[in-house]
Amino acid sequence: MQEVVSRLRRVVFAAGAASALGLGMLITGATPASADYGNTAVYQIEISANSPGPSGGGAWLWIELSSDGTGTYAGSDCGHGFGAVSDKGDVTWSSADGVLTIHGVVLNGLGGFPVAISVPSTDGHYSETIFQVFGVPFPGFAQVQVAP
Repeated sequence: MQEVVSRLRRVVFAAGAASALGLGMLITGATPASADYGNTAVYQIEISANSPGPSGGGAWLWIELSSDGTGTYAGSDCGHGFGAVSDKGDVTWSSADGVLTIHGVVLNGLGGFPVAISVPSTDGHYSETIFQVFGVPFPGFAQVQVAP
């Protein structure tokens, strides 16, 4: 009997929690999340870089570039054997000879290591080396997506 009462309490609690969540969403007018950078965003850059081996690591970044030469970034990086660390902040950028050069990114998992990122300025998906993207002599590869 006690098991039936316990099960009934869980069902009633779950139904109440679901109802409260639904009511809260209705009251607040929940809408889908969106990243709206207005009409100044000209590029979105996504980078997934990985360096193999016991002394390797990785970086995963999303970068928005605005038409005024500024932008923002967010992501994380880590070294093997260490946890991921958050990376985010503001950047400046320029474009020349088919290359976007982005300054201001700091990889916090490497102790606050600033990097200058270089990626193609043409929309598309690219496989690059870590050296090509970050300018640091680590082995490994980076997948880069350049989008409008």
